[in-house]
Amino acid sequence: MEDKAFEQEMIDKIAHKIVDRRLSVPAVLFLEITKPLSFLGAQTLNFFGPIIESFMKRDNRYYDFTEMLEKRENIERILQRVEELEEEISLKHPPKPKRRRKKK
Repeated sequence: MEDKAFEQEMIDKIAHKIVDRRLSVPAVLFLEITKPLSFLGAQTLNFFGPIIESFMKRDNRYYDFTEMLEKRENIERILQRVEELEEEISLKHPPKPKRRRKKK
């Protein structure tokens, strides 16, 4: 699979779903921990591929997705994209200052 556009599209989709669901912190922690095992995980997905593909549409890119996950640099790119999206959100919506209670 030499389709860099597909890889970038999948990285963006994954990162957007993580950020939209507000799971950035657990996702970053999980991806950092499992980064060394990305190849093993992709091979597991390849093993179960025939079963999983039987539930998918004909024109899927399942094996392209598993091939993308084999590369550790793509996991790092997902992490970077999640951090970029989180930074964009924090710049657009800064935290509101806490209001002080009035003493009676």
